[in-house]
Amino acid sequence: MKIAVLWMVGVMLCVASPVVSSDTEDTLIIRALLNEEVGKLSESKALYESLYRLTGKKEYLIQEAKDTLLQKNDPSHSIDNLVKWITAHPEDRDVALYRMLVALYIQQGSLVDAENVADEYLSVDTPVEDQMAVAALKLELGKPEEAVALLQNAYQKKEDEKILLQLSTVMEKSLQHPKEAIVLLEKHIGKYKDASVGVYFKLIELYAKEKNLEKVGELYKKLYKRDPQKYFLQKIIEISLYRNDIDGVIAFLEQNQGNEEILFTFYKEKKKYEKAITVAQKLHRITGDVKWLAEEGMLVYEAAKQSRAIDPKALRKMQGLLEEALKKGLNDPLYLNYYGYTLIDHDLDIDKGIALVKKALAQDSTNTYYLDSLAWGLYKRGKCDRAYELMKQVVAKEGLAEEEIKTHWDLVRKCYLK
Repeated sequence: MKIAVLWMVGVMLCVASPVVSSDTEDTLIIRALLNEEVGKLSESKALYESLYRLTGKKEYLIQEAKDTLLQKNDPSHSIDNLVKWITAHPEDRDVALYRMLVALYIQQGSLVDAENVADEYLSVDTPVEDQMAVAALKLELGKPEEAVALLQNAYQKKEDEKILLQLSTVMEKSLQHPKEAIVLLEKHIGKYKDASVGVYFKLIELYAKEKNLEKVGELYKKLYKRDPQKYFLQKIIEISLYRNDIDGVIAFLEQNQGNEEILFTFYKEKKKYEKAITVAQKLHRITGDVKWLAEEGMLVYEAAKQSRAIDPKALRKMQGLLEEALKKGLNDPLYLNYYGYTLIDHDLDIDKGIALVKKALAQDSTNTYYLDSLAWGLYKRGKCDRAYELMKQVVAKEGLAEEEIKTHWDLVRKCYLK
């Protein structure tokens, strides 16, 4: 049973330490401990019972019962010993005795007896673990309302997160009251600014089950502000994209500096070119990576394309940035093709454009977009046969859905058929 494990954990912590011992007692203790050390629990169990008869100390009864639990033997004898002690010493409220007795009853399968002992001795004014274990016992007995009442009482006295998590789980799963669990968790987070990640994750789990992704996103944002982990940021982005709220994630990233590359990606996605250019310039200053010069050049061109006629100044600026990047070692095929195609398409320098596209193809020979660029350059140089062969490959793979490919195919094919 699951609850037996809970009791066992508590029980294992209750190791007796006799205050006074004789030479004979010391010898027996050492023998018992050595037997436990090597796993001879039957021998250590018998020695602890002998120690109890010798000294009358309850600690040895507890140790004997512990070995019974570990052996998973019939606990009847150990139960009898503990009941006799408790009956003879009604004033002794040692929690360890009652933890052990409850654990033994559970091992025996006597859940009602375990409940009776737990209700009387362990459900109030005991350590958190004991109260949680009593609640687990109530659940095992099919009494979720009683389990919740116990946990609520315990949580009101000491707002311990272990109790809170168990209480919210029982409310949700056993009583089918997820909204009440959500209110409880929200109040705790609102009251305690240092609430654990575990509490946040439990609340996230409940909101996710209700498909309230807005609240899930808010919780991840709170976690990220406390501890800017990559995982939290990833979740914020995933949820925002799922909700199609790119503006929301942009606003968050603008408020929480340090993720410029991600912010740059979203600026490009939303065609916020001026802001993207500012970020690219910043990243180039910080990293010195020529990639950001190329990105800036591309953005200058993309921004200019939004007008009916591209400003020649924008073309010159784009050329200047990409030429500087090339001089500084730019060799990424993506940028080589982009710049090469632009030079070809605007008749700025067709031969240089073709050369750049060929450099891109040397790194990625089957890329259809690079093949399309080369075909376009060859067409503009009047080499229609070669352009046609390349465009056949492009169309075979990409089809004619893209307007630019369709335009190139029609012109190249017409030129070829002349």
